[in-house]
Amino acid sequence: MAEGTIKRLTDKGFGFIDTGGDKDMFFHSSNLEGVSYEELHEGQRVSYT
Repeated sequence: MAEGTIKRLTDKGFGFIDTGGDKDMFFHSSNLEGVSYEELHEGQRVSYT
């Protein structure tokens, strides 16, 4: 499982994860597992697949 840091969250239910590479990863709240969108904050470390 990869890890990154939440770089930006929007009020429309999506955000971007800084993966440590050249490009950020987009995610949508409908893809979250085990956490709600409201529990996330910018700067938070997250795991993703």
